[in-house]
Amino acid sequence: MNSLREMLIYGIGIFVLKGLGFIMMPIVTRMLTQVDYGELNFLVSIASMVSLFLTLGLGDILFRFASGQVKEDNEAVMRQCFRLSLLCAVTFLCLALPFSGLIMSWLPVTLRLFDLQLLLISLSLSSLLTVPYCYFRMTHQAVPFMVFSIAQGSLQTALSIGLLMAGYGVTGMMLSSAISSSVIAIAVLVYFRANLQGRRANFTLDHYRYIGFIVCSGFFVYCLNGAENWLVVIHLGKQQLAIFFAAGQFGLMISVAFEPFRMWWYARRFKIHDTNPDLGAKYAVLGVQIGMLLAGSMLFMAPIMMDIILPESYRESISLIPWICLIMVLRFNSELLNIGCFLKQNARWATIIGGCCALHLLVVGYWAVEAYGLIGLLNTMVLTGLIRYILFYVISQRLVYLSYRKLHLLTSWGIFMILLSVNMSKISGYRVIEFILLAINCLLLLYFYRDLWRGLQFSAWRRYISH
Repeated sequence: MNSLREMLIYGIGIFVLKGLGFIMMPIVTRMLTQVDYGELNFLVSIASMVSLFLTLGLGDILFRFASGQVKEDNEAVMRQCFRLSLLCAVTFLCLALPFSGLIMSWLPVTLRLFDLQLLLISLSLSSLLTVPYCYFRMTHQAVPFMVFSIAQGSLQTALSIGLLMAGYGVTGMMLSSAISSSVIAIAVLVYFRANLQGRRANFTLDHYRYIGFIVCSGFFVYCLNGAENWLVVIHLGKQQLAIFFAAGQFGLMISVAFEPFRMWWYARRFKIHDTNPDLGAKYAVLGVQIGMLLAGSMLFMAPIMMDIILPESYRESISLIPWICLIMVLRFNSELLNIGCFLKQNARWATIIGGCCALHLLVVGYWAVEAYGLIGLLNTMVLTGLIRYILFYVISQRLVYLSYRKLHLLTSWGIFMILLSVNMSKISGYRVIEFILLAINCLLLLYFYRDLWRGLQFSAWRRYISH
């Protein structure tokens, strides 16, 4: 019951935070030109890449090495992680701001220097939130996480709308991000200050080696989920990047809908594996099946949502949605069925697999987007995702064998592939067929995991909701 309660609270925080971003989407796409929207999204892509180095994988360090039985030792690890986070943020800001003009000259497109500087400030402050937020999740403090998430999203949305209406364009969006990041970072640190007082853990070479592998692995993940924006803007320009990014937002919606499970599971997957590997395998497969159901639902809902959210000039994005959904499904499989690669050999295999797949995407994708445009790039992304999933699954099983319920996985894959084929073929009555397939998928999930919900009583739910 506590797990369901936490997932619901995380869900409220994430849905409000990200939901406000989706509310902004029809406003931003109408108040900015496609070129400006492409520029904004390229700045977002830069932010995603830089944040990987700023956070140093400290959230993974916290979950991996602060999951013991002794509370004082866990808190000592947290304080050392925060110290590294603060040191990295200050160093980054002191180096990046003076050399922001030089950084501008390295970029493949023209940006405003002030916009880039605002982005750097926002990134350095946001990185300070990584350790407190992860500690909230690890210690089951879901309510503070929800409150601060909602506050940040609400403040940034209000500022963005005001500055857009005042005519500040992309600069206004960057300014709202910098201001909201500053306010929330100060508020979180004031609230969290008592936890930062006390003994710090002394990290060994193994800790820093783990950080190195996690950062490299995170960079390679970015290459698989972010670097494609660079390929598009280099070959096709800001306007096509806007079309591609608009379609990608529907993939982000799938990820946001999945986030409550991800946040709950990632904070305790190592601990559950240590105590009950079979239960860990069961939850991992459940997560994959939930993710595939969400991707299938997006296939059904995307045409309706696009009519509401996007202006007519973005209609080209609808043809990209099936590819985006397939990419998300492959991503869920590779992210959740890989625990052995992170448990053994300091996550070395996660880095190796990520590096090989990133190299494949960048090399093949560079050629594909130039020769075949967005469809060529999306085909490359699907192939790369499939390779990554196979490698993670096979190598992880060799390192740490888990008894995954393969029949459950095959069932979800079969339903999703039929749904994808029906959606892309647009056969007569395909909308009805999609709805029936989604209903069957939901019923099968309820049947497969009936032991998780059968014992729940409505009175327990009423007590839970009241609290």
